[in-house]
Amino acid sequence: MKKTLVVLLALMLCLSAFAGGEKESAGNSLRFMWWGGDDRNAATIDVMNKYMEENPGVSIAAEINSDSGYVDKVAVMLASGTAPDIMQQNVDAVPDFVSRGDFFVDLYQYPELFDTSTFDANFLASFGTFDGKLLAVPTGISGLAMIANNEAAETCGIDLTKQITWENMLADGAKLHQEHPDYYYLNVDTKILTEYVLRPYLRQISGKVLIDNETKEFGFTRETLVEALTFIDQCYKQGVFQPAQESATFWQQIQNNPKWMEGKFVFGFAATSNANLLMTAIPDGSFTAVKMPLAEDRVNDGYFVDTPQYMTVYSKSKNVEEAVKFLNYFYNDPEAQEILRDVRSVPPTAAAREVCAELGILDPVIMQAVSYAESMNGTTDKGLSTSPEVIQIQQDAIESIAYGTATPEEAADRMITLLEDYVSRV
Repeated sequence: MKKTLVVLLALMLCLSAFAGGEKESAGNSLRFMWWGGDDRNAATIDVMNKYMEENPGVSIAAEINSDSGYVDKVAVMLASGTAPDIMQQNVDAVPDFVSRGDFFVDLYQYPELFDTSTFDANFLASFGTFDGKLLAVPTGISGLAMIANNEAAETCGIDLTKQITWENMLADGAKLHQEHPDYYYLNVDTKILTEYVLRPYLRQISGKVLIDNETKEFGFTRETLVEALTFIDQCYKQGVFQPAQESATFWQQIQNNPKWMEGKFVFGFAATSNANLLMTAIPDGSFTAVKMPLAEDRVNDGYFVDTPQYMTVYSKSKNVEEAVKFLNYFYNDPEAQEILRDVRSVPPTAAAREVCAELGILDPVIMQAVSYAESMNGTTDKGLSTSPEVIQIQQDAIESIAYGTATPEEAADRMITLLEDYVSRV
């Protein structure tokens, strides 16, 4: 925490220096809001400063946030008309925002200011394009990652070359904790379990997403939902996961869990865009990316290549063109790409990846995790399945299991009732 505060203070002082010399340029002022760790924050600030150096009539104010509560904050800002000019966006939340209003600029309307030719066209079509409009730009190519602490794996006799299945995760994790009571197989929190376990588990069984965006039908049965929740229940009861009462303090900050920093977890789940936080939390650690867990009798892999975040330009911005120009610099300028490297996962443009490859600044563990994600054939579930309300319903079901306040059957029934109510209203 002390390190973070020192870094943020330094960044704020740096910005103040620029802002002090640009008061006369208030008409070309931008606000840029994002969340991230120290490395992402520092790199983003550096790029902003470089842009302001090259464009002395422009000032950009940084609004750095935590990812906790970020979606709710953005929702309030959009509803009240107070949103920043440029915003980093949660991928799961953007479809819901798009469905509620014309909040974001269509970057395809500014071909002279924003160069999309550096992106793979199919990738942009899949991520960020809504009804033919480029309303959000992916910040990278990513996926869900499983990061192994090599030393812990060796201590606990875990074979990192073996494909993990849900079945052997439970068996190996229970055996590990029985033989090494201070160790746990997997570092998670209840939010992570919704995205990394519950929905992929169900997708692997059915080949369908939680809620179909068109028909609003469920892609699971009560039986399969009970099965998935029972798996999570058993992982808690048999010591595969640390008790929720102990891990709750580090919700959405699992890299700060003392047991992780002490090397007492074999694996940690993370998006490839922030998996570096798990690794830098153990300065002298050695890590390996392994393939995500798969069901032996799966219909598909359940996991898919994705983007970690989006960048959007606010449609009510008074400086839309300047905001678009900055985003073009952010994505397409070679010097900017050298600074940003992989702080938001593997860069989304071919040119940026070439720059990073030449400089050798892409983490090989992250590159391996992205490669595994690209090899998965799961169906993307962005939309109704990942709306904030539906995610909360899933998380509440998991928390009732984790804290022992409901059986898997009871949690499943309540989750189905709440989801039925949700789809009746959308």
